[in-house]
Amino acid sequence: MSPSRTGALLVLGGTALFGTIGTARVLGPADAPAAAVACVRMLLASSLMVAFAVATRSRRPATPVGSLLGVPALWVAAVGQACFQVSFLAAVTRVGVATGTLVAIGATPLLTGIGATLRTRRPTRAWVVSTVVGIVGLALLVGTGDPGSTAGGSTLGLVLAFAASAFFACYILGISVLAEREHAVGTTLPVVFALVAVVLSPALLLSDWGWLASWDAVAMVGWLATAPTVVAYALFNRGLALVEAPVAATLGLVEPVVATSLAVLLLGEAMSATESVGALLVAVAVLATARLPAPAPPPRR
Repeated sequence: MSPSRTGALLVLGGTALFGTIGTARVLGPADAPAAAVACVRMLLASSLMVAFAVATRSRRPATPVGSLLGVPALWVAAVGQACFQVSFLAAVTRVGVATGTLVAIGATPLLTGIGATLRTRRPTRAWVVSTVVGIVGLALLVGTGDPGSTAGGSTLGLVLAFAASAFFACYILGISVLAEREHAVGTTLPVVFALVAVVLSPALLLSDWGWLASWDAVAMVGWLATAPTVVAYALFNRGLALVEAPVAATLGLVEPVVATSLAVLLLGEAMSATESVGALLVAVAVLATARLPAPAPPPRR
């Protein structure tokens, strides 16, 4: 299998797990503040990543942490991820899992493509066509549902969802730059998420932690920290080393499809025939993007 296909499969695996975040959050305690949930999730996830990196450090090359901290792209990725966590978790509780995820992830490919273009890496015509098809599918998914759970539900929720898409695009571009410079994923991922935990740590002092005293909260945080964080970002970051950032962002459109399916199956959110067509268009766009040939490697700095 070609490296680009392998990278696409890794990205798809990670984004499919990302699609479980909104449902897990909604099934958890309703009174849990978004910043507090994000903080606990990142503290646990970064601890697991650091422990795993230490346990396996002798089996793969590692980039010195000191040299990583001097790379601006690392801080772009870390701050982008921290802001994404808070804004996304706050959005899905206001506009619903399906709409929040669709809006947050749907705008990410366009923003990532713009960011890549600003870095003089023009997206290909095939990527543009696939992304447009995916965005049309997302428009059908978002624009025809229950007004109480879409755009009419919460203006603040939609603003937070769009903000989340911008922050996630920053994360993708930052990690992509690190991958281009051949920094080892095994070192980069724990460092990024440790910084995310540090950025979010003020929530430890500002939040009421009574919401953690329930099995629902423990299950929610446990799931959020492991499957859609430790496992998903390991897959996603490794995939980013093999595919272009805009391609990875378009492949990420599978996340809203997974999130919408879980919202329908587990949360009782309705999905019309038109929304089903939209989901099908997203699937077509993802498959087309996954089959794009690998671009010529960028010059190493």
